[in-house]
Order: sequence, then structure tokens, then C-alpha cells
Amino acid sequence: MIGARFSALLLLALPAAAWSTTQAELEPGPETSADSAPRADVRVSGRAGREKLDITARRMQIDALVQRIARECNREVVGLELLSRNPVVTAKLEDEELRDAMRYIGGSVGLRITVTTSQIKVEEDLAPYPNRTDLYARAATGYFRALVDHPDSTLAPGATWNRARIEQSMPGRELEAARAFDELTQRYPESDLVPDALLEAGRMFGEANAWEEATARFDTLAGYPTYHDFSATARRLLADAHTRVADAARNPLVREENARRALSVLDALDDVEPTQDPEERRLRYLVRSRAHSLANQPVEALRALDLAASYSDRRVADPEIAELRALAFERADRPAEAVRAWLYYGSLVEGDERVDAFRRAASAANEGREHLAAIAIAKTAANQGFGDDLAPHGDDAWTALDLDATRLDLFGDADRSERAERLFQKGLVDEAIEAAATRREIYLLAAGLLEAAGDLERAIEALEGRL
Repeated sequence: MIGARFSALLLLALPAAAWSTTQAELEPGPETSADSAPRADVRVSGRAGREKLDITARRMQIDALVQRIARECNREVVGLELLSRNPVVTAKLEDEELRDAMRYIGGSVGLRITVTTSQIKVEEDLAPYPNRTDLYARAATGYFRALVDHPDSTLAPGATWNRARIEQSMPGRELEAARAFDELTQRYPESDLVPDALLEAGRMFGEANAWEEATARFDTLAGYPTYHDFSATARRLLADAHTRVADAARNPLVREENARRALSVLDALDDVEPTQDPEERRLRYLVRSRAHSLANQPVEALRALDLAASYSDRRVADPEIAELRALAFERADRPAEAVRAWLYYGSLVEGDERVDAFRRAASAANEGREHLAAIAIAKTAANQGFGDDLAPHGDDAWTALDLDATRLDLFGDADRSERAERLFQKGLVDEAIEAAATRREIYLLAAGLLEAAGDLERAIEALEGRL
């Protein structure tokens, strides 16, 4: 159902004239001459680069309006002289990001307005060969124009939903998407899209790590008076959001309170809506395990993980299970097991998740006074390219051992050459080059090996750097 609504994007992003079915009932009444006079109230707030715009404009020509806004935010206007027309704008925006506001204002009259730190650039709509971002931006402004002109149309909730979905599809705009979904729930509370919007708003707030906001949306959805398909999902996500709030809490009482709330929600969910679906049971046990860990109940947390593993195709190699097992050992004050569990989890994931796993493993090693293990973890991290993230933990370990922290390094020169030689002998030339301290070292190593093999001609090429 949701996909079908979103596929209607191009239809609903048409200019306002396309909404002809509701034009008569939405036509404004007679205006006085004072009402129809051009005017604009503009206020720009916030620090440079993060300004917010409040604007109420009526029948303002675009050049005058843009110049007025530019004066308020100390920017130069570029491109007005190249426009083929000077359309009239009517708009009302409150506490909107300046860049987004200018995009909406321009799009409402078929123009593209971009904001930099020093300029406001105005140009005709889409550039040649528009990309996905350009098209989505154009669709979003089309929705904005339609909603400004016809806020009470029967199509308005769907347009608001699709505008939020566009924000959701663009990387780095999780908060904007969440607020757009909120707008639907606030402006059209009777729409059958409200449960969908609450669910997506909660998810987007969660992705932005605004877990208290996410908790509020999932709580509203769980208690929504009208039947919807997300009852069980909403309660599980509510419990998960409580555990995320608990994990971020510095106050141990707040942490334990939110963890116990999560357990209460899960208990109620299992009583009211039990399930035999393997994936849903796995997810519930994962949330339950995190809650038990944060409530200082590590034995129950590990038991829940064993049950979750029984519903997982990957068993203990499931990254989510591996992470929560490490967390349970950490909360149980068993640093040796926590170190091994964090390193195992790190072996299953990539990117920032791996860096965080190694960081927590090194931290657990130092807390357990296993300082040599912390040094080894820091060296391994350096070998894998993220040594700077682990350097503080390695330095702490050297300090605890009353040794010089500067000794913490990837490899010494002898270590690098020895490792490169082993890789070269195995035929792993690229890896050998990467392991060597300099390209010169690998050429010298290759020359020596070729000379020993009796291939003097290629040994000379290696010495000359031509191999």
C-alpha cells in the first residue's frame, strides 16, 4: 500500500493546476485592496551556515523577495538578471532551514534557488541531465507548492506523505524526514496514513539517534485507537527505543528504569500478541537481551541470546547476537570474556561498527588490567587502518605498564620488512607492497630474492625500480 502511494509521486508533484478537482471548493474569497497588496515579513535567525527562516510573503515578485531575504542573511544574489520571467510568490514558512526554505520558495514558481555561505543563486528549474537528487528536489518543491495552494485538498495527506518519503530517501536527512512525517500526523490527524507516518517518524528519529523522540512516536502508535497493521511491530520498536535511551543514559537509575520499561513492554507484547514467526521471535529476544543487560541482569541476557540464536540462520555468527553477547559480558563485569566477544563481533562487521568493537575490546582489556591485550588490539587496529581511533587505549595500557607510549606503532622497520618478505614469498605481491615501509624497501627485497634465485637480469630491474 505504501509503495503504491509513493509511486504516485509524479502525479502528485504536478503543478497546482493539476488539482482541478478541488479548485472550486478551495478558491479563496474576495479580497480587499489592502489584502492584495504585495508584502513580506522576513526574519532570519541562527548562526551563519545554520540559519532558520520565518517568512510570510503575499504577492511578492521573486526578485524583490530574494533580495529582501539576502539582505537579512548577508548574502549576495546571483542569477536574477538571467531569468526569463519574474513570477509572483505567496508563501508562509516557520522555523525552516534557510537552504530548504529557499528551495521550496523557488520550486513553487518553477525556479531553483541554492544557498551557499556567501550567495543566493537563482536559476531556471532543472539543469540539463538532472540526476536523482535534482528530480527528487523538484518533486519535493512541487508537493510544497501544491500543499501551499490547497492545504485542505483530499489529496493533501498523500502529498505530505510523499514529500516525507522523498526526504527519507535522501542520505543525511533523517531528521527532516521525521519532521515531515510528523507534519502529516499534526495537520491531518484523521488520515488513514497517520499510523504509517508515526511508524516512519519513529524510525527516522531512531536513525538520527534521537531515541527519546522515537520512543514518543512508537508509544503513540502502540496506543493508537484505530486498528492498524503495526501493533506488534510498534510495541517491539517501543521496547527497543527504551533500551537505546537506557544505553545513552549517564545516570544509572535512568538507565535501569528505561531497561525495565522495555522488559514490561515485551512482557505485555508476548501476552497480548504471541508469535510463532521465527524472525519476529529472534527480534524480540534480541531486544529482551539488551534490556536485561542494561538492567544489570547478565544471566538473563545471555539466556535470551541463546534463544535468539535458535531462531537465527547464522546462529552465534549473527552480528546482532555477537554484539549483544559482548554487551552482556561487559555488563556482567567479566572483562576477559567481553574482550573476546567484542573482537569476535568486530570480525563479523565492517566500517564504524568494527572500529567501535575494537575500541570497546581495548577498553574492556584495560578495565580488566589486561594491558598487553589492549596493546595487541591497538596494534591490530593500526594494521587494519584505524590505529588513531585506538591510540588512546593503547597509550593508557603503556602508561599502566610504566612504559613509553611512543613505542606503540604499527610495526618497526624490521617487522615491516620481515612481514613483506613472507607475503612476497607467498605470491601476495600487492599485500607485500602495502606492508613494506616504503616502495624502495620492496624493490630491495625483490632484488635480493631474485638474485638468490639466479635471475640477475630481473634483480637489476628491481634495483633500478623498473620491475
